[in-house]
Order: sequence, then C-alpha cells, then structure tokens
Amino acid sequence: MKKNFTKLCLLSAIALSAASCSKDNKTDDAVPVYTVPTTYNFTNANFADATTRLGMLVEIQNVEKVATTGQVNSASAKNMFTNTGAPFVTAAYNTSGIQVKDQGVALYQTDVPRFIDSLTAVSQTGKVASRGVAGVGTSSANAATKYALTANGMNYAQVFNKASMGGLITYQIVNTMAAVNAGTIDNTTVTNGSTALEHAWDIAFGYWGVPIDFPTNKTGAKFWGSYSTQVDSGYHANTILMNAFLKGRAAISAKDKNTIQSQATIILQTMEKLTGAAALQEVKEVKESINDNIARNSRLSECYGFVYSLKYNPKKTITDAQIDTILALFPKNFYDLTLDQLNAIRDAVSKQYGFDAVKDIL
Repeated sequence: MKKNFTKLCLLSAIALSAASCSKDNKTDDAVPVYTVPTTYNFTNANFADATTRLGMLVEIQNVEKVATTGQVNSASAKNMFTNTGAPFVTAAYNTSGIQVKDQGVALYQTDVPRFIDSLTAVSQTGKVASRGVAGVGTSSANAATKYALTANGMNYAQVFNKASMGGLITYQIVNTMAAVNAGTIDNTTVTNGSTALEHAWDIAFGYWGVPIDFPTNKTGAKFWGSYSTQVDSGYHANTILMNAFLKGRAAISAKDKNTIQSQATIILQTMEKLTGAAALQEVKEVKESINDNIARNSRLSECYGFVYSLKYNPKKTITDAQIDTILALFPKNFYDLTLDQLNAIRDAVSKQYGFDAVKDIL
C-alpha cells in the first residue's frame, strides 16, 4: 500500500510539473497584445537618410531636365550620384555624409554613369529628334512638351528614373525585408532611441516615398509612392504596402516575430509585382499616345526602364533570362513600334505577374 501511495505521489508530481511546463510554454508563445496605428507616427521613427537620398535623386533629375533646353552637365550629375564636391543645391545634402551610389546594387552603380553619358550626348547635338537623329523632339499633342531622345528614340532621363526606382529604392526595401525574415537584424539593443530593426524598417518605409498618413494624404508622394497610386485601380499596392509597413513596425516594437516576418514577406513580394504593374501602366500610356512619335517613345522608354529595373531586384521571382525575353520584344528602334509589339510586351508582363484581368486598366 505504501509503495502504491508513493507511486501515486510521484505520478502526481510529474503531472503537475508537466502542466506547469505546458503553461509556461503557452505564455512564451502567446501573441503580444499591441495596437497598430493608422499612420506611421511611431514616436521613435527615423527615416531621414532615405528621404535625403530621394531628394538627391530629385536633384539629379533636375540636372537631366536641362537636356530639353540645353546641354546636360554630366560632371554635376555624376558628382551628385557620389556626393562629391558639394554638387547639390540643397546644402544639407552636401554635408550629409551619405550618397546614392553606394546604396545601389552593383549593376545599377555601373549603369547610371552610362545613362547620364547617353543623355548628355543627346543634349549636345542641338538637333531636332527624329528617326535616326538624336536630339530634342516636341510632342505633336502639346508644343510645350519636349523630350531628349537618342537616334533610336530612347529617353535616357526616364531610363535613369526607373532604374533608380529599382536599383536603389526597391533594392534597399527588399534587401531589408529579406534580412528581417532571416532574423539578422538586432531587435534588442536600443541605440539613439530605437533598435536596429526598428530603424531599418523605418528606412525601408522612407524609401517608399509617401507621407506618414498615406494614402489618405498623397501630398508629396514621389517615386514608388507616386506609381503605387497610379496603378491603384488595378493593383491596390497603396493599401497592401501601408498596412504591412504599419503592422510590421508595430510588431517589431512588440517583439511579435511571426507578424514581423509575415509583413516583411508581403512587402518583399509586393515591390516586385508593383514594378510589373508600373510597366503595364506605361503600356497603357504608350497606347494613348501611339500616333505621337516623340511622346510615345518617351513613354516606351519608361516601360523599358521598369522592365529592365527588375534585373536589380535580388529577390525577384522572374529570372534574368525571362527579363531579357521581354526586353527583346521592344523594337530596336522605338520609332518602329507596332501595336502588335506593344501588346506582346503587355501580355508577357501581365502573364508573369497575374494581371491578365486588369492589364488594360493599370
């Protein structure tokens, strides 16, 4: 009897211990309770470096715009790219200690000087753009709208803009989200008021180029912030990205790892699909100006730039070979574009990203 009693006591102790461990584990795995705000108003948020680099890109664009009225200062544009020799009109950029070039993917770093040189060469011809002639052309629909085009009709100012959206902005955002999913960014040590993970997430949000109360407020939205709005009728990236950025940032402060990673995955995947949507949006604009050779070629350059920029995305699902196949659909001379070629470009991009149902309204 005594032995049986002892055995019962031991079994009870084991059961109590197991229950205690189970309870402890449940507490450890419990989802934290926290509030997700409706605007990106986190008290320790800081994305100033991203905002500064977007501002630097805008100033490079301003130098390139001179191509339609005079000669582009190639040295100035390249110095802005590397922040060398105090080239910026905004004095704070010159002393910021940061630059655009070293934040871009390697291919982008080598492509940009080439794009600038190509645009500069066009600006130096002093000729009127036409088939086989590099120079400045005027839209047949609006005499005040001019574009600097190569002899083959390429607008390298637009190629640079779209390349920057892929080679710098998308590259930085998806790399951050990949690192978040890999768990390689510290979310414990607080430095200057935030953890490394909080700050990295903030920088990624800043690169999107939207106000903190977007999309209710769209004032000042630029680069991807502008394009996510332009394609919103067919691909609702505004809501997808804003919700993910807000939920993910709140989860980071609450140490909710599962939610952090799920939102990072959403952002990573959305950035690639958004690039496809933007290319389709340009196809739509090309069709709207199909009989205006000059405006059409510039818009086709935008479409080409978006497709090409997919090469810069280190986490893309599309392969480089597939990108090259789509690029091969563009005519070698943009003046030769046919509607069949344009539809083939549209269909290839649409199929790749599942936009067949909305390919004509993006």
